[in-house]
Amino acid sequence: MNQSKPERLSDLHDDAIIELYWNRDEAAITATDDKYGRYLFAIAYNVLHDRMDCEECLDDTYLSTWNQIPPKRPSVFQVFLSRITRNIAIDKYRASTADKRIPSELTVSLSELDDCLPSLDNIERQHHMHEIATVLNSYLRTLSKKTLTIFVCRYYFADSIADIASMLKVNESTVYRTLSRIRKGLKERLIQEGCWDEE
Repeated sequence: MNQSKPERLSDLHDDAIIELYWNRDEAAITATDDKYGRYLFAIAYNVLHDRMDCEECLDDTYLSTWNQIPPKRPSVFQVFLSRITRNIAIDKYRASTADKRIPSELTVSLSELDDCLPSLDNIERQHHMHEIATVLNSYLRTLSKKTLTIFVCRYYFADSIADIASMLKVNESTVYRTLSRIRKGLKERLIQEGCWDEE
């Protein structure tokens, strides 16, 4: 009998990798690293810019994944992993910058949003943050797939302008202009919905 079997663990379908976690098979971690290790490392590196810290992030990601599956069964495994890595990297970044400032693409990208998101000081209560999140999600749904990709890459994954341009095969100036339009549109929507008091 000749059954078609993946030659490498990185060739496994996500459902098969998740099944390994459910069966408590440690090959799940190897398969996850083989398939998504470089991708997750890039997410961590955009935040931390330190290879050793990034390796620790990956180890913590795999441990967290092992602890969460089961009982969780992620519908989109790559998104599930990236969220874990991003959160771990941000926590590590905050811990390392408690006493000193370390340059990070994360701080650069988030500082770009300062002009189009109201500061926490201007928000009376936590429920206003929920209102802002609702407006933001509604606004993002109006964007084209390409524009949304640029937004997510920049402000969720903290990718550099150069990396986004390279990935989408466009000029860096195109990415800059697109991000500028997104921020302008977001601010206008927040003002329109009463989430921003323009002085």
